[in-house]
Amino acid sequence: MDATLSSTVDTALALQGANVNQEIQARVLKKALDAQADTALTLMQSLPVLAVDATLGSRIDTYA
Repeated sequence: MDATLSSTVDTALALQGANVNQEIQARVLKKALDAQADTALTLMQSLPVLAVDATLGSRIDTYA
């Protein structure tokens, strides 16, 4: 019975350690994704404003 109890405790501790590692990895991933989102937002905000009219500059006058 002692071996079974010891094995169960060891398994529980191993699972707890694995859960902690998984949580840390998820937090690091979230921080990396947030940093990428901030960078993308900064890049998008640095782009010039395009014309308000969608047809403006989208057609070529081939008769001129």
